[in-house]
Amino acid sequence: MQKKHLKVGSYPRISATEQNNGIVKLTNIPNHKNYRSLSNFISVSFLGGVFFHSYTASLDMKIHAVQIKNRKLNEYLAEFIVYLIKRSVKNISYGNQLSSKDLPEKKLYLPINSQCEPDYEFMEVYMQELEQKNLRKYLAFKNLN
Repeated sequence: MQKKHLKVGSYPRISATEQNNGIVKLTNIPNHKNYRSLSNFISVSFLGGVFFHSYTASLDMKIHAVQIKNRKLNEYLAEFIVYLIKRSVKNISYGNQLSSKDLPEKKLYLPINSQCEPDYEFMEVYMQELEQKNLRKYLAFKNLN
């Protein structure tokens, strides 16, 4: 979709940048066949930038979206999956771009439960515990100064 169709608004526009969670500007929602917007997804740019978006955002060209079937992402689950995606695309560069055919071929090794399904609860709890551990370290450091 051409930039001329995007007017200033309140919806984040995700593009291929490593800054500001991939957001380049705030736009309206145009009535255009090529306009793409999603909620609750992980964006992956063709240059390897990976971010979680809990809100509705529009996607620029060459921005891929990852969602989990029948599961809503939250900050902890998304953080776990973002880390794995970042590791799987770490060798992406301008000369070695991530195409829409490459992304589905990437393998993410997730913990599984007793039914051999992804253990999303474990991933969430693990990230919460890691956050608490890092917070305790930070507070201990802060109290030393």
